[in-house]
Amino acid sequence: MYDMKKQLTWSKLKVGIVITIALLLLFLTVFFAGGITNIFYPKVEIKAQLKDVKGLRHGSPVWLSGIEIGSVSDMKLHMAHGTIISMLIRSDTLQYIRKDSKAAVLTMGLLGDKYIELSPGSLDEERIKPGDMIEGKTQLEIKELVNASAESLTKVTNFIDKIGNFFEKMEKNEGTIMKLMTDPELYTNLKETTKTLSKVLKEFDDSQGTMKMLVKDPSLYNKMLSATSSMEELGRKMNENSGTLKKLIEDPSLYENLNNASKKLDAVLEKVNAGEGVAGTLVKDKELPADVKNTLKELKSTIAEFKELLKDIKENPKKYLKFSVF
Repeated sequence: MYDMKKQLTWSKLKVGIVITIALLLLFLTVFFAGGITNIFYPKVEIKAQLKDVKGLRHGSPVWLSGIEIGSVSDMKLHMAHGTIISMLIRSDTLQYIRKDSKAAVLTMGLLGDKYIELSPGSLDEERIKPGDMIEGKTQLEIKELVNASAESLTKVTNFIDKIGNFFEKMEKNEGTIMKLMTDPELYTNLKETTKTLSKVLKEFDDSQGTMKMLVKDPSLYNKMLSATSSMEELGRKMNENSGTLKKLIEDPSLYENLNNASKKLDAVLEKVNAGEGVAGTLVKDKELPADVKNTLKELKSTIAEFKELLKDIKENPKKYLKFSVF
């Protein structure tokens, strides 16, 4: 009897142990969700800097190209970077992470669980080492997208309202645009203007006048370009040199001298007009030219008589010159 009770008790104990092990295995399976094998891989620590972790927790998974390779082990605030995240990842995946890899906080499923997604980086970059830090990037959340969409929707609604008001005014024939659209004179004026413009252009194209030569002759542009270059060269030389022309332009004493000379000339001309001085007498005295003319005639006559006397002396010297020794 005692043996039977002992055997029954042992059977119950074995059943309890089996059930306990099964429940433990079930718990581990549910908890790790297929990642139980990761426990037995050797781990290394890397770090990432992020401005905002957006509700990331300790133990959140770390993924690389959609594959879970580790978990978040620690998070610390930092003055410059915002937060520093420490991650334990499988050592065999370290070869796929480069110096330019990025760490981003993403949302998993509809429940909003957060995880870290690592980008592989460029193949030509150096591989990271245990303890190295990579940069993080902030992803837009659904809430931020909804807020941005709401603002955009508000702007679109306001724009549609303005368009509606515009067309409403058009239906009521209000505003300049509606008058231009409904007034037949606009079409007539445009038509006449087009005809006139076509006629002018045709006459211009058929003519051989100056305007056509100015438009079609490339030598005009070349001459204007050459003239502009010459003016620029002249201006440059004037700025660089200190010659006479630059002094004439920049020296204010030139204007003062010319102004003073002009005033003096005006004073002299006033005196001349008033008959003062020799010049005034010469200008104002009407008898003086006649006297000067008579004097010149007499002087001319005297010179002619003197020439005749000299000629007669040369021809008849004995008549005027007598020599006697005794």
